[in-house]
Amino acid sequence: MTDFQCHVYTAAEPGIFVNSYLLETADSVVLIDASLLVADAQALAARLAALRKPLLAAFVTHPHPDHFNGLPYIVPEDVPVYATAAVAKVIEDSAVAKRQQWQPVYGEQWPNRYRVPEQLLEDGDEAEVGGLRLTVQDIGAAESHADSYIVVQGGGRRAAFIGDLAFGSTHSYMTDGHSGRWLAALDRIARHLEGVPLFPGHGPPGDTSMLDAQRRYLMMYRETIKQLARGGLGLTDDQKQELTRTMAQYSPEARLEWLVGLGADAVAAELAAEDHESAEQGEQ
Repeated sequence: MTDFQCHVYTAAEPGIFVNSYLLETADSVVLIDASLLVADAQALAARLAALRKPLLAAFVTHPHPDHFNGLPYIVPEDVPVYATAAVAKVIEDSAVAKRQQWQPVYGEQWPNRYRVPEQLLEDGDEAEVGGLRLTVQDIGAAESHADSYIVVQGGGRRAAFIGDLAFGSTHSYMTDGHSGRWLAALDRIARHLEGVPLFPGHGPPGDTSMLDAQRRYLMMYRETIKQLARGGLGLTDDQKQELTRTMAQYSPEARLEWLVGLGADAVAAELAAEDHESAEQGEQ
């Protein structure tokens, strides 16, 4: 296996500080995740071109637009794009709706086309690309409706690209409403990734302490909503503002405070469903 160098491109604030990774070997490049907006995708494509080596493949960790929107601007049509089957299915099912939701906000910066990964991988599958071995681990629903992480081996080096399973420097996106499953996933993957450098979708690289910090954030978020919602399916605007203040005090260094309230109703509904399920099980 060949050695590799990892280059990171981090989008500006409009592109929610998302990371894309170019894995450069002696002869080629592999991309992991693409940017949200056209300007960042074009900048990432320019960064790739400056390496003067062919792009052999791209991988997508999960089906949120900030990780796949830029693919058509960066990856030639004859270059394969890999993802788990679940990730590809959610992209196929949601990309048009996401464009309809967010293009009025971003205008021409929201891509007018998208690409669905066509090289589908199952949990534990390996892909050999340009002397690198990339192993995908299918997590299921967690931060998104279909999460995965990718372990890359080359030379004597290993690294894990974990998508949004842990946020390094921004508030977390909670809107898909799987925070309970996300917590369970963090417990599982922490055991598998001990000692492996972690490269997140947002923020600087780290180690498994990132997963511990994400776990604490989720628990704080869930408990605050539980106290505010008291079994309700959503929060009022005033309650969302209180939630945002609480989480901003909890994570004063985190950026993108607007994300806090965005996921409040989804998690309130999730917690209400959990309480209902617990009550039903108690009656049996």
